[in-house]
Amino acid sequence: MLTIRTLGKFQIRNEEHIVNEEEIRSPKMINLLAYLILHRNQTLTFYDMADALWQEEETGNPAGALKNLMYRLRVLLKKNFGEEDFILTDHGSYRWNPRLEVAVDAERFEQMFELAKQKPISEGETIQKLKAALALYQGDFMTKVADMHWVMMLNTYYHSLYLNCVRYLCECYVRAKKYENLEQLCSQALQQESLDEELYCYLIKALAGKNKIGSALEVYENACRTLQQQLGICELSKLKGVYDKLLRQNKSGNVQGIAQVHQDIAEQNPAGAFLCGYPVFREICRLQVRKTARFDENEYILLLTLKAGEYTGSKVSDVNLFRIRNAMPHLVETLKKSLRPGDAVAQFSDSQYVILLSACTYEGGMLVANRIISKFYQDNKIYRNLKIKINIEKVKTTENILSKYTG
Repeated sequence: MLTIRTLGKFQIRNEEHIVNEEEIRSPKMINLLAYLILHRNQTLTFYDMADALWQEEETGNPAGALKNLMYRLRVLLKKNFGEEDFILTDHGSYRWNPRLEVAVDAERFEQMFELAKQKPISEGETIQKLKAALALYQGDFMTKVADMHWVMMLNTYYHSLYLNCVRYLCECYVRAKKYENLEQLCSQALQQESLDEELYCYLIKALAGKNKIGSALEVYENACRTLQQQLGICELSKLKGVYDKLLRQNKSGNVQGIAQVHQDIAEQNPAGAFLCGYPVFREICRLQVRKTARFDENEYILLLTLKAGEYTGSKVSDVNLFRIRNAMPHLVETLKKSLRPGDAVAQFSDSQYVILLSACTYEGGMLVANRIISKFYQDNKIYRNLKIKINIEKVKTTENILSKYTG
C-alpha cells in the first residue's frame, strides 16, 4: 500500500521507500501525481489533466507536455516502488490503477473528524479521536502547488475543516475544564491561523481558567490589535463578550497584604503612550468623566482619522482602503513615540485612532496633534499623500463626543 501525505510537505511512501517533495523536485510532477491519486476513482481525460496542470496559455503544447510529464512520473514510481502499472492509459484517458491500494492523510483526517462527532461516545473518546485527527494535520494542503485552482479549493476546504476540528476539541476541553490542554491547543492552532477570533476567545478562556487574568487581558489586547490591523474589523463581538466576563472575574484566594496587589498591577518599565483595545479605553474614559465632574480637571479626547485624498466618508475605493490599512500600524508607532506615558491610545476603526490626553489644554492638544502628524510624515514619506483629520474636544460625556465625529 502507498501512503500519501498532502497536509504540509508532500510525500509518498510504502514499507520500504520514502520519496519526499524535495526528491521529486518538479512541482508539476507533484501536481500530476496528487491529482491522479485524489481522483483515483475517476477516468481523467486529457482536458481534465491539462486544466489541472496548467494555467491558461501556460504551455503552447499541452498534449506533448502531458505525455512527457506522465513518462517521467511513471519512471519515478517504478524506480522507487516496483514494476507495477501505477497509471493506466485508455484512448487518451488516464486513471490510477484501482488494484493498487492508497491511503491519503487528508482523507483520513476528514474521516476521523467525522467519527469523533458521532454519538453516542464518551467525552474522553471524543477527545482522543479529535486529537488523533489533528495529529494528521501537519500543515495546509499541497503548499508546493497551492497556486493551482483545484488545489486552492481543497486547501481552503481542509483548512476550514481543521479549524472546525480545533473548535470542536476546544469545546470538549472547556466542558472538561482542561485549561492546560486548551491553552496548548489554541497556541498551536493560532500558528496555523492567526486571524481567527474564536481561537483567541478560547485562549482567553484557558488563561482565565488557570487564573492568569493578566495574560488573558494581554491576549485580548493583542487579538483586537491584530484583527483590526489585518482585517479592518472593529466590531469583535465574540472577543468583547469574553472580555466582559473576564472583567467580572475575581482573583482566587486572598493575598497576604497590599504589597502583593501592587506587585500584580505594577507595569515594568512603562514608556510612551498606553496602548490598549477600545473597550479598555472606554472604561478609562468613563473613569475620567467621573473625575473631571468632581475636580474640574482638563482631559481631552483627540480623534485622528486617516483619509485618502478628498474622501469625505461616503465610500473608500479598495486601493485607498488598502493604503490606509497599511499606514495604520505606522501611525500607531508614531503615537507611541510622541505621547506621554499617561496618555491612552486605542484603535477606534480601520482608519481612526482615539487618544485620551491627560492634564492638557485645547491649545496643548492641538500642538500634540500637529506634532504627531509632522512626525508621521517625516518617518513615513510614502504616506504623505494620505491626510490626517483632527478632532479634539474636552472630556464630558465621552461616548457622545465619539459618536459626534464618527456617526
